[in-house]
Parts: sequence; C-alpha cells; structure tokens
Amino acid sequence: MNKSYNEIEYYLTCSRGLEEVTAKDIAPYCNNITRVDDGGVAFTGDKKTLYNVNLYSRTGMYVLKKLDGFKSHSLDDLNKKIKNYSWSKLVKKTSTIAVRVKSDSDIFTNPNFCTLKVKDAVVDSIKDQKKFRPYVDRKNPDYSIFVFIKDKDVQVFLNSSGAPLFMRGYRTKIHKASLNESLAAGLILLSGWDKETPFYDPMCGSGTIPIEAALMAKNVPPGIYRNEFGFQRWKRFDPDMWKQCIDEAKEAYTDCQTKIYGSDVIEENITLCNLSSRKTDNDLTITFRKKDIRFFQPKSNSGVVIINPPYGHRIGEEDDLEHLYKVIGDTLKKNCKNFDAFIFTASGDLTKSIGLRTKKRVILKNGNIDCRLLHYEIVEGEYS
Repeated sequence: MNKSYNEIEYYLTCSRGLEEVTAKDIAPYCNNITRVDDGGVAFTGDKKTLYNVNLYSRTGMYVLKKLDGFKSHSLDDLNKKIKNYSWSKLVKKTSTIAVRVKSDSDIFTNPNFCTLKVKDAVVDSIKDQKKFRPYVDRKNPDYSIFVFIKDKDVQVFLNSSGAPLFMRGYRTKIHKASLNESLAAGLILLSGWDKETPFYDPMCGSGTIPIEAALMAKNVPPGIYRNEFGFQRWKRFDPDMWKQCIDEAKEAYTDCQTKIYGSDVIEENITLCNLSSRKTDNDLTITFRKKDIRFFQPKSNSGVVIINPPYGHRIGEEDDLEHLYKVIGDTLKKNCKNFDAFIFTASGDLTKSIGLRTKKRVILKNGNIDCRLLHYEIVEGEYS
C-alpha cells in the first residue's frame, strides 16, 4: 500500500508471544500492518486509527506514534539530533514530559545516561524555540517520549496511551497473583475460542480471564472503561472524533448469551470477581461461584477451559503445587471429556504432574517470567 498524505507510522508494544494475535486483533482498525517483530506490531493509519487502536486493542501495552528515526554514533550526536526535532510544536507551556530509553547497543550502553541526554535535548529545544522549560513528571506526564536504540539506529516515539493498556478501568482491587488484563485476553485469543462455546475458568482468582472473555463475546472494547488516554492531553486532540469512536463502539455491542463461568476456592476472590464484573455495566452474563477445583463439573458437554494455576513465583509451595497440578489433571480427565483445556504456567516440572499429553504449547512472557500456554485436548480413553 502506498503511503498517503495523512498516513502516520505507529507501533503497538505487547508481551512476547502475543505479537501475531495482536496484529490480527488490531488489523480492522489500521490502514496496513507493516511489521510484526519481537515485542510489538508496526502499522500505519491516521488520527482515528490511533484512537481506535487504543480503544480496541485487547493485547497491546502502549500505542506509540513515530516522530523520528535516524542513525547516531555518539551521545553528543544523539543529543544534537533529538534537539533538532520541533518539540515546541507539540508541547504546550503547561505540559509535562517524561523520557524513557531502551537500548541494545555497544555505543549507548547506559540507558539512564541516554535518558538524561534525550531529556536535556527536548527541554533545551523547547527553551530555545519558545523561551520556556517544560516540567518533568515521570509518573503521569502529558507527553511520554519513548526512544528505542538498536546498535546505531534510533527510533523516537510518543506514547499515546499514557498508562499501559492492560489498565482497563474495571478492576476494583489487584489480586496478588493475578494476570494483567492484556495477557489474559491474549491467552483467550491464543486458545481460538469462538465466543459461542461455553467458557470456564475454575481457578479464576479475581476474575480477569472470564471478564475478558465476556468483553470479547459482547464485542465490548477493553478501553471503554478507562478515564483517560495519553492522547487526550495532546495539543491536537480532537474531542469530536474521539466521541465518534466511542459512539461507534457502543453501537457495535452484541447481545451475546454465551455461557461463561468462573470459580475459585477463596470466597474473597469471588467477591472481587463480582465487583469488577458489575463495574463494567454491560450485563456480561458471567456466573461466578465459590468452588474447589476438585469439584469442578462443567455444565455443558463440551467447551473451553483456561486455567492459570500458581507456579511458585508468587504464591504456593512446591510440594503443595505438585499435588494441585495432579488434581487439575485428574479433574480434567474425569469431568472434561470433549473439552479443549489450556493451562498457563511457568513451571515445566509441575506440568508433569498433570498426566496429560499436550497438543500444543506456546511460549510467552509474564513480565520477566518465561511461561507457556499448554493445550490439552481431552478425549475419551486411558491416559498414560
């Protein structure tokens, strides 16, 4: 596709392992997907594309607008080229900024020092052109600048999302071992769930996986509950266009009655599930119940089960977890024939206790932890 006059380059970051499903998820809202690489998806579009990808992306972390790209051979050269950009056209006098640098380079070996150089260049550029110095706010800036350095290649972006996109706005309290919402959505997309087959999470914690499934089934954009995105503070924010995006999204909600179930052995978790589900205000038709995994009995003859059991990095002791994984395997074999079961874990050793043969495994990252999503096709017969 030829690049049109108003076409802008963007980049959506995501967790490792979710790149392909992320590209497919946002494709309807982009002009063109130009590249899929480790940790993100490059795409093109206009201003409405930027708004919609922030609103609709289920698996992304930050939607970045590309500002500049160049080669640099030293810190002084980096400072000079950053300073040459017309920052004063973007930043208002009352605006705050923050800078983040990620470097994989033998030249730029100290990301903290690079960050300081880039920040100084931006501030000095605005001061020289507009005679004021913008304030730095690392926690909640109006303009969040991302710089990626690979060898001599430097890419400069503006973070349009503000807070990461997994912060949906419906969660009432953070459970100590919960998945972030984007990763939870990624597991569902990787499972290939059709949004109609009954869906179960028998160790649902605070309910993130069932809630994300319900949002998909109802065609509710995950960003609809957020109070703010970063681009809403920008100088050229178009409130009418943003309202149009919101209105179009709400008109596309579907009245899906897919059966979605979540259960957990801890009563307090079920309370959190119901609070978060009610906060979405969309009648998500999720049934949450207090129940031990040992007594998990699906209400249908087939379906999809996704389980995120503890794997020792945050909660749980190894001996107890070996028993738990055996219980999970026994329950699936006994009660879930004709189901597709998926288990998300970081422990290869513990999965041996499940006693089932995997059909497929996908390597993923949960923060800095290497994980895998294991697919088990539960069929009639004996298991060795």
